[in-house]
Amino acid sequence: MRNLFFGFALLGLFASCSADSYKISGKFEDLSSGTVYLRKIEAQGLSEVDTAEVSSGAFVFEGETEHPELYLLFAEDVQEPIVFFLENSSIKITANTEKMDEAVIKGSKLSDLFKQFNDNFPHIEKEEQMREEFMAAQSQQDQATMQSIMADMETIMEDRQTYYKDFVKSNSNNAVGAFLALNMAQSLEYEEIEELLTNLEAALGEHPYVISLQEMMEPLKAQKEAEAALSIGNAAPDFTLTDLEGNEVSLSDFRGKYVFIDFWAAWCRPCREENPLLVEVYKQFAGEDFEIISVSLDQTEEAWRQAVQEDKLTWTQLHDPANTAATSYMVQSIPNTWLLDKDGKIMHKQIRSAELTEVLKGLQN
Repeated sequence: MRNLFFGFALLGLFASCSADSYKISGKFEDLSSGTVYLRKIEAQGLSEVDTAEVSSGAFVFEGETEHPELYLLFAEDVQEPIVFFLENSSIKITANTEKMDEAVIKGSKLSDLFKQFNDNFPHIEKEEQMREEFMAAQSQQDQATMQSIMADMETIMEDRQTYYKDFVKSNSNNAVGAFLALNMAQSLEYEEIEELLTNLEAALGEHPYVISLQEMMEPLKAQKEAEAALSIGNAAPDFTLTDLEGNEVSLSDFRGKYVFIDFWAAWCRPCREENPLLVEVYKQFAGEDFEIISVSLDQTEEAWRQAVQEDKLTWTQLHDPANTAATSYMVQSIPNTWLLDKDGKIMHKQIRSAELTEVLKGLQN
């Protein structure tokens, strides 16, 4: 099952089996004695579950599992494992230590389904051929051929992504689908993960791997909620920062005015290039109905003050070295700008001086 290892730190799950225990009966064709190790993947890495001695090539594991999971079976001094889903059933494994990926596993429906996924994974042989062709073209500095192969590889990757997603969606009620969903979660849209998780929760309940996916979703959900809170028409988050005179100033102090918030820093070249344009905007529109609030993300007060002086910024200047306000506005890059209405609600985001001038002209009419 060499096609498995895409991002293996994540696991899968399946509905409960009717049996309440498992028995793994194994046989190595080329190994008469030694030790085999049953392991599974935990958050901290591989954990030892059980060991068994090989006698005349045969070994046995017996036990019970509360939840079916992905397990690895290692033979002594053999690095490649046998990969299978352990469930409470009678499982028979026939293997050769020279070809562990070709082990025959019977009695595990989950492993059968996982093998089906891997066996039908698109373009495996074609990819190996293309890799050889690319290496040959690279050695000859054949750029045209290299670009053509790379274009073909993009098509292959698209086919694989489609195959992967379709398989997961049709198996969102079982272990294999859950395992693959966890592996591909970072490449999915939030809504796609949410839909898969809903199906898995309904089918599998509070399985540890469902919980893992839920935990993965928590920061994404928080980010989604934060983004929604910053939508146009919503109230802008209030903040209180220190100005050039050391006074505490709050955004809410400017209610009744249109407010342009500009997150910037002295070291930010695009910000500094925008400042002279904002100076002209302020000259034209400053008054009872409009104010600019520049929020500096400079770590040092000296850099901030020097830049304010050099750029001749005469409007409200606030310092946010701890990124307190920047975090509430999810600022990832600067300049980062917001235009608020007189009630403190978001009117525009990422608006520059030229567009700002036109909007303010419209508000005057």
